[in-house]
Amino acid sequence: MSYGKSCTFETIREKAYGDITNLYTVLGGVTTKLGRAVKITNNTDITIYISDDGTNNKLKLPANSFETWDLTSNSPDVTNQFLPKGTQFYVKYATAPSSGYVSVEILTVASGL
Repeated sequence: MSYGKSCTFETIREKAYGDITNLYTVLGGVTTKLGRAVKITNNTDITIYISDDGTNNKLKLPANSFETWDLTSNSPDVTNQFLPKGTQFYVKYATAPSSGYVSVEILTVASGL
């Protein structure tokens, strides 16, 4: 059975520990499609903050952790809940890391919507 929709992954957005500062900096490019699922990994040795506006702390990830959100799996209408196209992620620290990276991985709608 074909539903006329398919998914693909966007390019990984990644920033090494030495490029993360105490001010928000861009974490990769803007999303180019609607996001169905998002995974943010903090592989550094410190707590980091993530923002989608470059000003306000939206997410706090402890050292060596990750968070994953499936935005559409339990939605009665799969056209309703997505990470918006054009979303920009930003990252900063409270204390400088000495190793690791931060990354964002996004499963997107490739066609059909």
